[in-house]
Amino acid sequence: MLANYFSIAFRNLSKYKVFSFINIAGMGISLASCILIALFVWEEIDYDSYHPAGDRTFRIYNIRSGNDGVTNYLPIVPNPFGPYIQKEFPEVESTMRFMDTYGEVLLEANGKKIMQRGGIYAEPNIFDILSIPVLKGNGSNALEKINAIALSRSVARTFFGNDEAIGKTILLDGRPRDITAVFEDSPRQSHLKVDFMISFSTLTQNWNPERFENWQWQQFFTYVRLKPNTDAKAFETKLLPFVKKYAYPKIEPQGFTYVPHIQNIKDIHLHSSNFEWEIAQRGDAQSVYILIGSGIMILIIACLNFINLSTARSVKRMKEVGVRKVIGAQRKQLIFQFITESVLFTLSGMFLAIVLAELSLPFVNRIIDKNLSLPYSLPYIVSSLLFCVLLGTIAGSYPAFHLSRFKPALVLSGKNSSKGGFALFRQSLVVLQFMLSFFLIMGSWIILSQNQLIHSKDLGFNKEQVVVIPLRDAQLKNPETTKQRFSNNPGVVSATIGFGLPGDIIAGDDIVEPISGKTYGTNLICADHDYISTLGMKIVAGRNFSRDFPADSSDAFIFNEAALAAFGYGTPQEAIGKRVNWNRWDRKAMKQGHIIGVVKDFHFKSLRDKLSPVVIHLYAKANWKIALRIKPENMAETLIYFKKTYEELDPQWIYTYSFLDENFDKMYKSEERLGKLFTIFTYLTIVVACMGLFGLVEYSVNQRTKEISIRKVFGASVSSLLILLTKKYFLLLLIAIALVAPLSLYAANEWLSKFAYHIEVSPFLFIKATAMIVGITFLTVIFQSVKAAFTNPARVLKNE
Repeated sequence: MLANYFSIAFRNLSKYKVFSFINIAGMGISLASCILIALFVWEEIDYDSYHPAGDRTFRIYNIRSGNDGVTNYLPIVPNPFGPYIQKEFPEVESTMRFMDTYGEVLLEANGKKIMQRGGIYAEPNIFDILSIPVLKGNGSNALEKINAIALSRSVARTFFGNDEAIGKTILLDGRPRDITAVFEDSPRQSHLKVDFMISFSTLTQNWNPERFENWQWQQFFTYVRLKPNTDAKAFETKLLPFVKKYAYPKIEPQGFTYVPHIQNIKDIHLHSSNFEWEIAQRGDAQSVYILIGSGIMILIIACLNFINLSTARSVKRMKEVGVRKVIGAQRKQLIFQFITESVLFTLSGMFLAIVLAELSLPFVNRIIDKNLSLPYSLPYIVSSLLFCVLLGTIAGSYPAFHLSRFKPALVLSGKNSSKGGFALFRQSLVVLQFMLSFFLIMGSWIILSQNQLIHSKDLGFNKEQVVVIPLRDAQLKNPETTKQRFSNNPGVVSATIGFGLPGDIIAGDDIVEPISGKTYGTNLICADHDYISTLGMKIVAGRNFSRDFPADSSDAFIFNEAALAAFGYGTPQEAIGKRVNWNRWDRKAMKQGHIIGVVKDFHFKSLRDKLSPVVIHLYAKANWKIALRIKPENMAETLIYFKKTYEELDPQWIYTYSFLDENFDKMYKSEERLGKLFTIFTYLTIVVACMGLFGLVEYSVNQRTKEISIRKVFGASVSSLLILLTKKYFLLLLIAIALVAPLSLYAANEWLSKFAYHIEVSPFLFIKATAMIVGITFLTVIFQSVKAAFTNPARVLKNE
């Protein structure tokens, strides 16, 4: 019996070639899109799922609020958090702290040297908290001693090959570290990529122990593991009273507060996109949800195509159903027959989808910067087959029940009168298809428009053609000489050495208003005299730093406009000369100075964040990166000159560089990726919807060929026939747009709300999307309509 069902299904598949092609191709494109989306989504949501105690392992983060009105989400907390929480809360099993080394360091051993990222200062129990396998050495005490270091398998192999690394010494920025352990490389789906770990106790060599008790200094990533059966939400509510007890007496007088929260280790990857000072491998939960939604929409449209075309084709199969019933076929047998055909279409589509997905994966991997692949495992194959059966059953259920309910007497006598109801049902499905297509088109254009804004918005500085090079101790002994050496090239326009470039790490510190004694949290940039001119910032009042005023190095500050607003200094002109103080980082004395200039606000962070107070001053001790604005001509020769100059100034270090615009654009990687993927899948969806519409129009035209011929005989013009055949589709389109436009507007505003600076959803976007879908619909329906309108009526009516 089953073989007979498949035999009939294959016969129908080959008999109705256009119908079969549209359904199989549409299902194949849709399933291929869903496969690619599913691979990406699974890759994202599966981060950190391997931790045995992951359900009770959390990272602490702070939401900081200052009197400047700015809110910051910080994954780093003060150093005392870890030990104080361990002591204060009995439900805490253990805590662990680490601090990032921020940037590249120079590693040297066994005659080799490399610049390496991914270093942290960590407490000994990091191997347990983060489930990091230790391959060599004792993980429980590997990071206990000062100057101890643990290397990843890859780093250890780079320096020592297959030789034993334990017990040997490696130089880190010229300082010897004792290798005590080798650990496994970080898994691909770990939020934290670590290549080497230095013992946390090593930090005490660099800073005064009193600084580690500072509740203002937030620079430590802190994890907490709760005891089994602990209510995590209840524990989180205890953290605010905790900081009010220990931290608020210290920080409230400084003009800010923070509220601690906990974040499960499995949520860090997808739910940290708005965190500053984040070092985790960041994804974006919103992007994942959007892609899941688009995948579902694509699949729905493919199913609607099948249902729509099947119900439309039902007229041609009425007699088949009637004859089968007359010779004894039961309704359940007919239902099973039609669902079998649907499953066969779905299986054929899945086969095509796998081929399309395999061909597309290299292209998609380049876009998303991943290495996804189809998992040809038995569970995957079985689950795919079961999914096809389920999808085929769902898509084929309505046509099956619809076709099987025909009464043979009415069908064979030609008196079946249910056509009107079926037409209304098909039209409803067409409206739904138009709605989904319009929604996806609008979503794609909103994302692309926002990405265009990100790249075209006036940031308040010029990020183009700026090369950034980290400098080392020998190169910083005489920074002006170093800057001059790099600038002695015709390709260099200007140069500056500082700490705090847009898109890079910028320090946060307090500025004191001496009259009131009030403290304001600011973003503090340490610069030299050429910082503002090199980055192309605009002075709106006062003056820039000048070598003609030697006192600028000791008592001059430049504020941005947001800082003026936070301090309440009125207009830029009124702020000039106001006294402000800063507690120097070397603690030698307080820097007591005045405002000499005001710079126009500039975006040094992501456009997700509001403009915040920035204070720029001269403090050469902190400066460590040189930024050089270069001419676009002969860029390769200029970069070669920089490398040669760098190595001449200090041959011990390895030369590295980056472009400022590239560093800045990295902040929008998730939006760029989402924009490209969403656009691709949107247009694939449109292709699938158009294929279904094409098939529906073909059916409709074929059903009305005699009517069209008779109208032509009675003098109907071609234009009137075209209007007759196409007007209902445009009416359905207008209904769909009217229904979906409010939902599109709501969804767009929800997505854009995560950006402090975003596009406005103008009526023009809706008009443009409407024009596009009208154009696509016109091209889809017009071919068959024109063909029918120009058909010779004599050829159609000759047998009547």
